[in-house]
Amino acid sequence: AQQSWRAVATAVAAFALLVVALQLWGIPALARTVAAHAPWSVDEALGRAAMGLVDERLMQPSRLPRAEQERVAAALAAAVRASGVNYPPWRLEFRHSRIGPNALALPGGTLIMTDQLVNLLRGDTDVTTAVLAHELGHVRHRHGLRAVVQVGALGALAGLVLGDFSTLLAGAPVALGQASYSRDAEREADAEAVRRLRAARIAPAVMLAPFERLDEWRAPREDGDEATA
Repeated sequence: AQQSWRAVATAVAAFALLVVALQLWGIPALARTVAAHAPWSVDEALGRAAMGLVDERLMQPSRLPRAEQERVAAALAAAVRASGVNYPPWRLEFRHSRIGPNALALPGGTLIMTDQLVNLLRGDTDVTTAVLAHELGHVRHRHGLRAVVQVGALGALAGLVLGDFSTLLAGAPVALGQASYSRDAEREADAEAVRRLRAARIAPAVMLAPFERLDEWRAPREDGDEATA
């Protein structure tokens, strides 16, 4: 068969299809299975490590008044209660960010909202709840743990295909594959947020507001960059 170019071409095509199938369906299915059966303590350990890095490199203690922090947290808690869904344990942390307005979810249930984002959203609790409901969707679906599994599996697959686990080429498919997985996670978190907002009688359209405010926030900076250039 090695002497036949048809047999070789068929084998290469079949192998390529297998690799694509593993990336599109096999690895996500593996990650979902691992996340479904792994104890919550795994997420908590990952979250503690991530929080340490966040505080060390990206964030500073919050400068928001305590009353404002409690108001935002209470609005999210009310939306969670209205949903009737049993979420994993979660807590909301506020930080002053070195990277501007942002919100993120860490494995293990820690939600982080930056002071800059709260200020940018002008204290609108419907909008802050929409942002945090999205992040809580990441927690509920264990996207952090799933991402860790997917990156590891993609790296192993790339190294197997390329025959080198240490080259830059082996890292490129990992980055590209994880980008598509991230888009899927964002869509899943968006859908979760929409359901929670409707249950809390908040119009899901408020989910657009953060993007509009971020565009307004970025515009002067981009204009300034162009003027400087």
